[in-house]
Amino acid sequence: MKKNLLGRIFTAGIIGLAAAVCFLATSCTSKINITLNKDGSIDVQFSGSSGLAFETLIKTASGVKDGDVVFNTNEIEYELGKNGFSNVRVSSKSGTDLDIFMSDKTKSSSLYKSDVLKSDKTSITATLSAKKLLDFYNSSDEEIVSFLDLLLAPVFNDEQLSETEYIETIAAFYGQAAADEIAESSFNITLTLPDGKSSLHVIPMVKLLTLNETLTLR
Repeated sequence: MKKNLLGRIFTAGIIGLAAAVCFLATSCTSKINITLNKDGSIDVQFSGSSGLAFETLIKTASGVKDGDVVFNTNEIEYELGKNGFSNVRVSSKSGTDLDIFMSDKTKSSSLYKSDVLKSDKTSITATLSAKKLLDFYNSSDEEIVSFLDLLLAPVFNDEQLSETEYIETIAAFYGQAAADEIAESSFNITLTLPDGKSSLHVIPMVKLLTLNETLTLR
């Protein structure tokens, strides 16, 4: 696999499906803040970093050696710009973390085209479902699928496992450290309206990877 695999996966994830962002940053907390502006445009901020166990797993799977660049920030900026986002800024302090800022002024990004986001001048709604995650998986290229397969997530195989069963599966394949990282990780989504009111939604990583319901966030 190419050394810029993680950057490609992240790019595909955030423009194809907002929920997929968290798969690239299996840490205690990954955050995405979506702000609806008075003119109807949105600003998106993401921050997250890989936990040690999954950082090792990802580097091994993608052929990245110590000292090599994991996230190609220039490529991520370029790809996000091509896919309907503007004012894109991407940075990485340690090489295994990402901070991203971008805007969508015309609802032209795949966040809207995939119906993950819907908004008008005063409200915004994010919808996450097993179908959207499975559709993302089925439409992904071979390299992205190879990475997502590492997670052994039932949501990508149209299967159902309880959260406990899934964590036990991860522990059996990758060890308890990797299982603990997923069990302790969460994905924080904050939606902010033009009047400054905001809502925080904390979704456990294991819930997303075993998702068997539709999550509607407002």
